[in-house]
Amino acid sequence: MADEFKDIRPYNEEEFPQVLRKLTRNDYLITLLRTLRWPNLAPFLKKPADFLTSRFIRHRLRSIKTIDQFQRQIIMGQLIAWVIEKTTSGLSVSGLEHLKKDQSYIFISNHRDIVLDVCFINHFLVHAGFGITQIAIGDNLLINEFISDLMRANKSFIVKRNLPPRDQIQASIQLSRYIHKTLEEGESIWIAQREGRAKDGQDLTNPAVIKMLYLAKRKSRRDFTEFIRECHIVPVVISYELDPCDTIKGWELHHVQTRGYHEKRKYEDLLSIVAGIKGKKGRVHLSFGKPLSGTYNNDREVATEIDLWMSRNYQIWPSNYIAWDEIHGSEAYKDYYTEEERQAFLSRFRRQFEPVRRLILEIYARSVENIRPRDEEMDPGDSGGS
Repeated sequence: MADEFKDIRPYNEEEFPQVLRKLTRNDYLITLLRTLRWPNLAPFLKKPADFLTSRFIRHRLRSIKTIDQFQRQIIMGQLIAWVIEKTTSGLSVSGLEHLKKDQSYIFISNHRDIVLDVCFINHFLVHAGFGITQIAIGDNLLINEFISDLMRANKSFIVKRNLPPRDQIQASIQLSRYIHKTLEEGESIWIAQREGRAKDGQDLTNPAVIKMLYLAKRKSRRDFTEFIRECHIVPVVISYELDPCDTIKGWELHHVQTRGYHEKRKYEDLLSIVAGIKGKKGRVHLSFGKPLSGTYNNDREVATEIDLWMSRNYQIWPSNYIAWDEIHGSEAYKDYYTEEERQAFLSRFRRQFEPVRRLILEIYARSVENIRPRDEEMDPGDSGGS
């Protein structure tokens, strides 16, 4: 039987051993791990460090036989554990009690970091006894063979983009069919609420994501509300105290404002991936919602409910309140942070080009704008999380 999803699905167990052998010898992987372990290495030491890193990779992967082992022992057990320990001030979570271990879900989250959003989601799911989700990634992230192999070995499936209209419709139907097949086989999936990261700090769900999910079932004449409930869509909101890519995003927004466009450099996404992994994030909080169970007439109503839930459950950090007060020349939120926190946060941008600095602060302040209508309901210290 033909494999109708071969061009978009993750690698399977039969394909995995060959992919793993390629990864152990890949220069990109060796360089990435070397720079994570020794970020400020003198140039003359890089070659011997690469040799040691290569030996370490081969030794570490020698006992890996399955995709599940690769994910749990290498991706989660090594890489993400390193990220949490070295680049965060701690992770916290709420809402996992809403989920059942024998149920597959569609996790729809906001999107702030290219790879870490779903990695942190899977970190908490694994530690709570759930399975690891399959991951939707845009084909724009398949920068080279190494990234493609690494992503697809990590249970990522491909979302095709920027095709001619007729081809895009067929690609969306194929994607919808694959997602529902995955759910029926008992696996959960993660998909971002819209294409690309929320570079302006505004987390908004594109109704087209919901419409895509419905494509494979549209001929069944199933009631739309019934369909949404059967999908077990779980909204997830991720809140970073600090964004390692805030300056990159600020400059991109500045280019759009001043030129009308941002011309993406070659390997810019790869640079953002590495910056996101290595950069300091402060505290990180994830909030899982209950599966959607309302009554809906269309995809826009579903997207609106997800957005409303996210705005109510986003964890507001001192960095967000500081940014809002700084932009508005205000002390409205001075009870939510200390002067030491204020000075430490603002020092990140003191040498930044002023228009870009303001755009960065606006990114951080956006979450405060979203909760201001209910400020009167909040006491100092209330984060706005669930």
